[in-house]
Amino acid sequence: MNGSCGAGVASSALFPISLQGVGLRRGANWVLRGLDLQIARGGITAVVGPNGSGKTSLLRLIHGLERPTCGRLLFAGQEPPLEGMAYPGQAMVFAHTPMLRGTVTDNLRLALTGRGSDPGLIEAALIRAGLQSRGRQSAASLSSGQRQRLALARAWMMQPALLLLDEPCSHLDPQASAAILQDVQELAAQGITVVLSTHRPDEIALAQRVLRLDHGQLQTFCAPQSLNPQRLGAIPPGDSACSRDFVCHSSV
Repeated sequence: MNGSCGAGVASSALFPISLQGVGLRRGANWVLRGLDLQIARGGITAVVGPNGSGKTSLLRLIHGLERPTCGRLLFAGQEPPLEGMAYPGQAMVFAHTPMLRGTVTDNLRLALTGRGSDPGLIEAALIRAGLQSRGRQSAASLSSGQRQRLALARAWMMQPALLLLDEPCSHLDPQASAAILQDVQELAAQGITVVLSTHRPDEIALAQRVLRLDHGQLQTFCAPQSLNPQRLGAIPPGDSACSRDFVCHSSV
């Protein structure tokens, strides 16, 4: 990705993101329980843990696609609006982001819904995604890696202060993964706060802080250097290299 774009919503309106005793229940099952944490502005936070630990659910809750069953979710000390789907100032890219029928450019225009037309921004997004020669091509014809880069470029067009990524390199080949990770680093370098869920050591290595969940509960915050990638599913809660308030006190 080349070029830059400032955040459309001031970071001061979102950060810190605070979860106070947050739980999320689906039916009889608690998928998140008793979460108390803060996510500070800036850098990359990796959310790790075993399958079913609540990583995606946490991202969906922060984005506003789900609401806490109990507890409080605060952005810069304020509760988010109850109406609407996603909270403002954010963008989220899923592991398998759906594409609209139509061209690559048609899919990028989705980010401009309600904001008018901006051909220059669309062209910049095509360049960022490495798709400048494919704007009129059907989005359905793109490879998985190209679709994911398109989804990231579409998110960038929304000028978010916070970017949530749910396993962004899932099922991608090494070359496509490398391109995605470079895109993520560049977005973070532009001042966009990134929170990504992952199992992958190469993604964790990008992070300045790591948040580990297990059975929907917060286990640790820690620097990625203190993690053994082979033990991501079995880090003891009392690991001396980690602390629950790492995110609050890190300087990134």
